[in-house]
Amino acid sequence: MNLSSIARAALAAGLAMASLAACSGSGAKSDSDNGVVTIKWQGYSQERLEFYREAAAEFRKEFPNINVVPEELAEADYKQALPLSFRSKNSPDIFTYTWPAAGEYFELADVIGNKWAAPLDDSVLPADFRSRFRDTSNLMEPIYSQGGKIYTTPRPPATGTIGFGYMYFNKDVIAKAGLTGKLPATWAEFTAACQTIKEKAGASCLAQSTQGPDEIERLLTTFVGVNKKGYRPSKVSLQTGKFTETSDPAFVEALQYIRSLYERQYVFPGQYDKIAARQAVVGGKAAFYFDGGWMSSVFPQTFKFKNFGVALPPAKTTAAPGGYAGRIAQGPPLPELFISSQSKHPKEATQFLEWMTRPKGWFSEHFTAKGFDLLPWIDPADAAKWLPKENLARELLPLDPKVHVLAPVPALKCPDLAKSEAMSKVDRIQENLVYSTVNKYLQSGGDWPALAKSIEDKQNKVFEAQLSKEAASGLKVSTDCYAEPDWDGLTPFKFTK
Repeated sequence: MNLSSIARAALAAGLAMASLAACSGSGAKSDSDNGVVTIKWQGYSQERLEFYREAAAEFRKEFPNINVVPEELAEADYKQALPLSFRSKNSPDIFTYTWPAAGEYFELADVIGNKWAAPLDDSVLPADFRSRFRDTSNLMEPIYSQGGKIYTTPRPPATGTIGFGYMYFNKDVIAKAGLTGKLPATWAEFTAACQTIKEKAGASCLAQSTQGPDEIERLLTTFVGVNKKGYRPSKVSLQTGKFTETSDPAFVEALQYIRSLYERQYVFPGQYDKIAARQAVVGGKAAFYFDGGWMSSVFPQTFKFKNFGVALPPAKTTAAPGGYAGRIAQGPPLPELFISSQSKHPKEATQFLEWMTRPKGWFSEHFTAKGFDLLPWIDPADAAKWLPKENLARELLPLDPKVHVLAPVPALKCPDLAKSEAMSKVDRIQENLVYSTVNKYLQSGGDWPALAKSIEDKQNKVFEAQLSKEAASGLKVSTDCYAEPDWDGLTPFKFTK
């Protein structure tokens, strides 16, 4: 270990021990003189700490006997400190947990398996508590509840309103091309707009990074996701439960269309990252850019650029959104906050979580007004009222239901997938195999169906063999866990649990 590594390790350990000291006495403590209970609330959103302190002060106006003390560490330090706090029996009363070993939606399984979590106290929850959380099927098991008891409150899904699904554009470039008020809504219109932009505005039509999986997926999820039924970034097909997504005719057609934009030289040239792609739009060198809802704040805050608009991505033949073959998959909100099994005051901790998640309460209104995120327990109409005037996320609210849909989650159909290594073994075949091949195809062309078939044969050989091996060992896993062929990709999926 080199000197810098030792220094970093020492610093992290020091912060972890400081955290443990701050949480002494198993988190909550009661002042015997005045009966005030102190609740430690810990996480890693340091940019929100001052707001959380304001919220704690506001909460105490209604609950004067409960003193909530927020503590926010750097993410890496928090992830190291939390397990230590439980081993030392000094855990915070309320804690954030968002990194389950088996992947998203196994947060509750992890904390219960570790014996870290206690259920919320039903005695202080209103009868409609479960129903206040959108797209959670009344805090269904096994994501949020177990044995009829609620264990967690959720955070916004990464694929929700602020997720992938939008077409951004430079208003000046669009105006120069004479396209103001005439944005393309179909592939044919997009191609025609690209030619007009090239001729009249002297700019590229599209700037899009293809460096790495995450960057290419910004394009694929946004563009393919609305032009194919049930598109999955994992590339495991909803129709077959196998790696057949990239050879699906709808995927092939969408990718070939994107390739045609490269062939016509409508795409900002070169190999570049997302920063360069965004800068091309900001600088008027390109008109369009596909990405997520976060760009509504990234453009004005990071690039000091406000002269942009946001619209729906184009559909194949019939104008968007009516012509969409599918919508971008959105999972249920993810678990986030839990009450420690070591807390001496779970009732008071529950009272704080109930207060925090009131749909029209102080926390909901002021959290939204800060522009932090769109909470999964507030009405979109209220969000539109509360968002800061300069926060362009309000423009996404009416677009969100047109591009996103609640979709099946394999892990909820087959919980034993938490123990499966099938997906990880596929990933080990060749790092970023699909994405590097997509990038090469977009830049240089080729026979995509043949390229896709070659990749899928390698993936499925490993995938099916590993699932069969695991099934033989007693795990309830198969390709059927990933298949939902009857779902139409357009209407919200109904979870049975």
